[in-house]
Amino acid sequence: MSTTPITAGGATPTLPLTPDARKAYQDLYTANETAIENTTDGALLQSLNDTQLAIGGVLSADNEYRLNQDTAQFNALLAQINTATAALKKLQADIAGIASKVSVFGAVAGGIAKVLSFLPAL
Repeated sequence: MSTTPITAGGATPTLPLTPDARKAYQDLYTANETAIENTTDGALLQSLNDTQLAIGGVLSADNEYRLNQDTAQFNALLAQINTATAALKKLQADIAGIASKVSVFGAVAGGIAKVLSFLPAL
């Protein structure tokens, strides 16, 4: 899977997220969720909820980005398979055509041999 560096807020993250960056976001999401469950401070809870949505958004967007890349790779592979299948079907038809000609010429050769068997050897 190729990555695309982008510039955001002075930093240059890589998309899709690197495994380490993705794990850091997932770990932060989990820690943030625990903090939400364990606070009663209204202002802090609002901030944690906003952050949770933002982190979840990053993970969801990364999932979507990866899915789209996989879809593009799948479509490229499918196109290649379709091209190969068309070539195989053409080759199969060509071989069948040759085989039918061999059968016809085999019948002719057999007929010649049969006719010659009735003639005296010269």
